[in-house]
Amino acid sequence: MPRTPVRHSSRPLSPLHLSPLCLALLAAPMAHAEGAEQPPAAATPPPPSAAAQSTPAAPEAPLVRVYGTLNPRVVVGNSALESFTQQTMVAVTAAGNHALATKPEHDRFSFQVQQTRFGIWVNEKGAFRGQVELDFVDFAKATPTVQANPRLRIARADWKVTPEDTLSIGQDWDLVAPLAPYTLNLVGALFQGGNEGFMRLQVRYLHTGPHSEVGAAIGFPGANPTARDSQLELGLPTFAVRGAVLFGKSRVGVSALATRLTFAGTGGAEDREALAAHADVFGEWVPFASTTLRVELNVGQNTANLGMLSLPQGSFAADNRGVSGFVSARHTLSERHVVYASAGFARMLTLDRVVPAYGYAPAPDGSVPALGSGTLSGTGPGLLRNGSVRVGYEYRPSPSLALVVEPFFLNTRHALQAVDVGRVQGSTSAAGLETGMMFTF
Repeated sequence: MPRTPVRHSSRPLSPLHLSPLCLALLAAPMAHAEGAEQPPAAATPPPPSAAAQSTPAAPEAPLVRVYGTLNPRVVVGNSALESFTQQTMVAVTAAGNHALATKPEHDRFSFQVQQTRFGIWVNEKGAFRGQVELDFVDFAKATPTVQANPRLRIARADWKVTPEDTLSIGQDWDLVAPLAPYTLNLVGALFQGGNEGFMRLQVRYLHTGPHSEVGAAIGFPGANPTARDSQLELGLPTFAVRGAVLFGKSRVGVSALATRLTFAGTGGAEDREALAAHADVFGEWVPFASTTLRVELNVGQNTANLGMLSLPQGSFAADNRGVSGFVSARHTLSERHVVYASAGFARMLTLDRVVPAYGYAPAPDGSVPALGSGTLSGTGPGLLRNGSVRVGYEYRPSPSLALVVEPFFLNTRHALQAVDVGRVQGSTSAAGLETGMMFTF
């Protein structure tokens, strides 16, 4: 039988070519010469399991994480629209007030980027963490282009006392009414038309267990942008509670917020104290991984005085009460196609006490003021009722980018000054479309 020829390498032999046995034979006399005692041969350890070899080490969370949402949009409407009583399309919340709007029945359009926002998390996964978030919304600037200013939304510090308990202090969303409708209009968000709540300076404690959630908060009753103390600093803080039952990714709960407000008397009249309170029932159901349904029902008195984006605004003359609610659903058709719909409605219960949101400067000759010449008076939303319906479609070429088309319909009834009753419509409707992109990072 012929032998297989042996091929000799022309390269010099290096230590890497020596077998383990040869290395052991060479090392033995060297160790003996140094007088080292040789231990008995140990058994070869077993190789690591396949699972241990394939499981990578968990990545360490970054100390600082920057996040944001770019929200460039085009807004069109067939008549006047308003954003929180301002006759702009920054964040549409209602059909426009025909006593204030410019050419109220004329078609209009706007380009917007003011709802773009960004934020920073510091030590987000740690026991001690902080969050700051900004956007650029200014409802008094219709289309500011490069004249938009940053607006501080969130600034808070957290201490996770345990994995289930968190203590927070700073500016953040109200503890009550925790849900938000699905919409491209992130800032409008059906506020003053079914949705309620807003940002508040507060101290908050939240416990989230496997099957329940409870929380409590003490907060500042409203915004005071003046350079002196007001009745807000001299009165009581707000007290809020929330509780919910959790089952899987779904939850059902209730929440409430209340305080005692002081309305300053004028002309020798004594101050008047009144209850300002909010209560709601909310539910979020996830029957399938691709479908989510959110429902919220609210009732309140003088809640707009507390900075909540709602209708009831009290005054020295009277308290005001209202109800509201919304329903919103989202369904993922496929990885790239999503549809959603949201509808909300708000109505005052004390219709005869609602003060118009605007007024006119007195005319020297006593003539009737021209339509569109009024100015906002700071007396509240001035809405008797407000409802809206929005339907949207998202095309997602990537998880971070959505191209959105969202038609909407609004029906609103404004409280009018006596001089405007009969010459303008108090109840108005508007239809329109919002379309654009949402890029999240």
